[in-house]
Amino acid sequence: MVAVSVRPPTSTHHHVRSKITPTSTLHRSLGLDSCSKAPRIRLKIFDESISLGFNCKHSTVINGVCLHCDRPMASDYSIRFDYIFDGLKLALDEICRLKVANSNKLFAQKKLHLVLDLDHTLLHSKAFKKLTPDELYLKKQTDLNASDGSLFVLDDAYLVKLRPFVRTFLKEASSMFEIYVCSMGSRYYVKKVAEFLDPEGNFFDSRLIAREDFKDKSKKNLDLVLGQECGTIIVDDTKSVWSDRLDNLITVQKYYYFTDRHQNCKSHAEMKTDEIESEGELQNVLEVLRRIHGLFFDGLIKDVRYKISGLPV
Repeated sequence: MVAVSVRPPTSTHHHVRSKITPTSTLHRSLGLDSCSKAPRIRLKIFDESISLGFNCKHSTVINGVCLHCDRPMASDYSIRFDYIFDGLKLALDEICRLKVANSNKLFAQKKLHLVLDLDHTLLHSKAFKKLTPDELYLKKQTDLNASDGSLFVLDDAYLVKLRPFVRTFLKEASSMFEIYVCSMGSRYYVKKVAEFLDPEGNFFDSRLIAREDFKDKSKKNLDLVLGQECGTIIVDDTKSVWSDRLDNLITVQKYYYFTDRHQNCKSHAEMKTDEIESEGELQNVLEVLRRIHGLFFDGLIKDVRYKISGLPV
């Protein structure tokens, strides 16, 4: 028989606890209940069949130390989840548990998981030095207000153009899905761009998966998404990076606002045009997401992959 007990913090190991005190972000992401009176919650699992025995699974490791038993762990132990909490590692069994628990929690709220790419899916970025002469005018037309603008300057070196309809898309999608960002960009870039997309922090929270999180830098995966694949939909413009998860993938047409080597025509920026919101890709994708969401919670499908891969959308 397995029992779960909660032990309040003791006066020992202060040098370790000062580094690994869980934040509200960590509690939310891992499905733990925060407690203002006891912020350092320690969970232990006891097997009553072993007299006075303790069998720690080392399910959660922070800064190289097991959160439950204080044992130092090897540097290659478990899987890193730095995007949730710097220095956080989770054991495989704990990842599986959290995927099921988080999905069940979302399903009860009539929500699914949605994984979104950034570049060419939600936006297009370009370095100042690569702008064509007919695009240089944009440097004087950037927006300062992130809440309603669509063209921004990043680090005085890049222009970032949001795809038309993206704010409505995110708002509507967030009512049906818990949203992750999954990008091949650096963590710094992903966080900066996410602030343009979500300046008030309503959509992504800490769920920003970046290049540093992947062992194979040429592919993306769902290993770091804390949700079951049966309830996870991916939206990306590049099919090849999801070769192992094509059943979860909705591929969108790439968004090019600036000139690009893959385009043989004038850019939207050069022609001073853009995608039409009511006819753009994100509007179409949102309709597909609504249909899949409805089918899932109406009980007509039990796995979103059946709809994506097996039926026309």
